[in-house]
Amino acid sequence: MSAPVTAERRLAGIIRRHPVTSFLAWSVPVGQAIAFQPVVAPAWYGVDLPTAPFVVLANLVGLLLPAVVVTRVVDGPAGVRALWRRAVRVRVPLRWYALALVVVPVATTAVAVALLGPPDSGEALAAAIVSGLLVQVLLGFLTTNWAEEVAWTGFLQTRLQDRHGPVRAALATGPLFALQHAALAAGNGWLGGTVVLLFVTATAIPFRFLQGWVANRTGSLLVVGLVHAAGNATTDGSGFGGPGLLPRLYLDDGVGPVHLVASAALGLVVVAATRGRLGGRPRAPRVGAEPVLAGRP
Repeated sequence: MSAPVTAERRLAGIIRRHPVTSFLAWSVPVGQAIAFQPVVAPAWYGVDLPTAPFVVLANLVGLLLPAVVVTRVVDGPAGVRALWRRAVRVRVPLRWYALALVVVPVATTAVAVALLGPPDSGEALAAAIVSGLLVQVLLGFLTTNWAEEVAWTGFLQTRLQDRHGPVRAALATGPLFALQHAALAAGNGWLGGTVVLLFVTATAIPFRFLQGWVANRTGSLLVVGLVHAAGNATTDGSGFGGPGLLPRLYLDDGVGPVHLVASAALGLVVVAATRGRLGGRPRAPRVGAEPVLAGRP
């Protein structure tokens, strides 16, 4: 007589058969419930709550934690170790750090200058680079963007790429990644929030091209997180310690989401230059294995 199947074993079986769906079933409701607390707090609780701590908590509990848990159930300890190695891989050619810390900020600044003209008098450039870019990159990476990219690129986009290829993986990940930012868009009202969310979605897809390419070529989710953090630090900042680079140079603080446009443009260049390969090579999925990398040093 076979042993009865427990609820725990049934749940583990469902997760193994449907890892992406299982991740989203946790990530979307839990992450959004946390992220929306500052939005609903004035009406529900009669208090104003800061946004940044809830964004950090939503990323840790609503993204990183389910990515690790589902990986553990599906691929076992070997899968978690493989994900961790990619998350902390530091040894990559310096050009990839230059992409994050130089190319992304310069491209974003170029978009701002094209749309808004040269900066006003603002802060001195050197001070703005240190406090508005480098410090904000570090804070954003440590509090938010590293966890985001371990989940979005390291877990979700990689698994979709294994099955559907890099372009389809980015096309599927982009709208989900944009949805994560719904609470931030909601601050513009329902109509304005919808427009903002549609814009974020339109730019998120080519941004996922860029992130998939960086991950495939380096095997480093650390660098992927730095690319993400650098774009945010050039405009919005990290949410901690003041504004990013461009708001310190433009006196009216009104640079807008130019980093989304710049990152999307870089992603479109990458997908065209690689002819949709995004640095990846097709392979059969293997439990606990790291992705095959076209450009691993």
